[in-house]
Amino acid sequence: MDIIEEVDAIVDRNGQMVSSEVTGMVQANSRLSGIPDLTMTFIDPDVIDDCSFHPCVRYNRFERDRVVSFVPPDGAFELMRYRVNTKANVSAPIYCQSQVMFNDSQNTGYGRISITVGQKPTSSLIMPSKGTMAIEEVALTIPFPKAVRTTNLSVNVGTCLYDEATKVAKWTIGKLTSKNPQLTGTMVLQGGNTDEHPPIQLHWKVPMASVSGIAISSLQLTNERYRPYKGVRTITRSGKFQVRTG
Repeated sequence: MDIIEEVDAIVDRNGQMVSSEVTGMVQANSRLSGIPDLTMTFIDPDVIDDCSFHPCVRYNRFERDRVVSFVPPDGAFELMRYRVNTKANVSAPIYCQSQVMFNDSQNTGYGRISITVGQKPTSSLIMPSKGTMAIEEVALTIPFPKAVRTTNLSVNVGTCLYDEATKVAKWTIGKLTSKNPQLTGTMVLQGGNTDEHPPIQLHWKVPMASVSGIAISSLQLTNERYRPYKGVRTITRSGKFQVRTG
């Protein structure tokens, strides 16, 4: 079982969360023979809402007892989806500070950009008591305004590729360490509207973490005699995570 929660968010240029929503899914991979009947219970099912299920799940049983009862199909499938009840905006484990300046008022035809990424000391993510948070697969998609002809970008961590045709830079960082990743660079302008500030798309993943704190308390098998191997992983990752630059 993989419990995956995705954070959709809009963050303003000062790092404040404007809006956020968290959705979750439970993905299963079954390699069980025969017709096993499974019953999955959560430690605190009240943290999830708006559930939808794979057709194999007995929905009436969940409505009545808040347990997920099902006969699994073979192979990989999405067992259920849900929305996380968050009373306030989610605090992400990562920050992205950007500064974009256009100097075309003096007709110099140049602009400057700087972006810093780092790990926040606190966040809404819930970790196991002994776990240390690791932020992995960090990447930024940075669209530039149409007024930009080309860019000259440099990074101190990872790799950055700029596509002249789409005017989009892809900065791939990977796992965050104690060294805060920084991007700096200049832009050559070709005239046009420099008031355009397309948002940055920020991608990240944190293994073993969740926003809801949901956990599977038991997964029981009946109707078959064997004892299966049962494993559960929890992952929180960015969904549509936008950081405004203007």
